[in-house]
Amino acid sequence: MDVVVGSMWVGVGVGWLVLAWLGSQGRLRFESIWGIRSAWARRSPEVWAEAHRELAVGVGVGGGVTILGGLVILVAGLDDWIGTVGFLVAVAGSVGGQFVGTRRAKAAVGST
Repeated sequence: MDVVVGSMWVGVGVGWLVLAWLGSQGRLRFESIWGIRSAWARRSPEVWAEAHRELAVGVGVGGGVTILGGLVILVAGLDDWIGTVGFLVAVAGSVGGQFVGTRRAKAAVGST
């Protein structure tokens, strides 16, 4: 079970890193299936690109933290308190990265 949970969080973190890299390089096509699906981000291709460049910072850091938490789970297991901390770090990295990235993106494009 620990291997499954730890591997899942590592995979989620890698997914966030890939999304962050694609966004920072401007490789996410306008209104593609990946990316911010809010109306404020889909106003124009320019707003879409700028929002995803700003989103990349928070999501990239959050992805790295999520991977770190997943690796702690893989090493320590969920039965140990260190594994529980790793789980909390993974969740916080995933949620926090999205929160910070979205706030940065909204600020960059002037949306409230």
